[in-house]
Amino acid sequence: MKKVGIVGVGNMGGALAKGISAASRDFSIICYDIVVEKAKRICDEIGCRDCATIEELIVQSDIVILAVKPDVVMQLVRENSNQLKYKIVISIAAGVSLMSLEEALENGMVLRVMPNTPALVGKAMSVISPGTRCDEQTVHLAEKIFSSIGKTVILPEKMMDAVTAISGCGPAYAFTMIHAMADGGVKLGIPRNVAILLAAQTLAGAAEMVLQLPMNPIELRNMVTSPGGSTIEAVHCLERAGFSGILMDAIEAAAKKSEKLGGKTK
Repeated sequence: MKKVGIVGVGNMGGALAKGISAASRDFSIICYDIVVEKAKRICDEIGCRDCATIEELIVQSDIVILAVKPDVVMQLVRENSNQLKYKIVISIAAGVSLMSLEEALENGMVLRVMPNTPALVGKAMSVISPGTRCDEQTVHLAEKIFSSIGKTVILPEKMMDAVTAISGCGPAYAFTMIHAMADGGVKLGIPRNVAILLAAQTLAGAAEMVLQLPMNPIELRNMVTSPGGSTIEAVHCLERAGFSGILMDAIEAAAKKSEKLGGKTK
């Protein structure tokens, strides 16, 4: 059984701790957070142990997940490099490069992972980028860990800004669309709580169809758009307003911003 130490148990770190402990018997969890009460609360909930210091966690872990803010990661790594360089280190901090981490941990195996906020409900999309010293077994361990909170895919680090723009920022696009669809329902007389349910469940169901059926999104859309019907009328309105182009522009803008911010944290 591998021991996974999670440094930082905020939203993402806490979701990871809960997901791993619920999904796999191959890992045991230990946690550390600078806010001691937060780590104790998570550990009491899932039945794992919290550590009094970060040094204690590192010594007792086989795999260390750094789930802290990007501006803290490199300081933490440098201060604990003598111990961390002998561990498998996984950083989920946006913008902190593998090169920076590997330079600080001269002998260590490092991976970057970009999960997203649906980890809170076990529906994350996590993208894994292995460092240059990672072997196949290490990558498999990372896949197994992050599969406990959703789906995983392996991509080279150079795609991380694009990943940030799609899956990292993507929940915000979906929330905005759900809000707008619900507003449309309210305008037509549907109670807001019902309109939100209609919109949210519709997006969830549509996403599940894309994931499960061997058809691309446009083929699935064609199943709904009857000739001369209401749906094609609505799609026409969306496309006339540039809906697809606006989303593409938003993703490109988010990727550029991610690249710019990443330069400040490397």
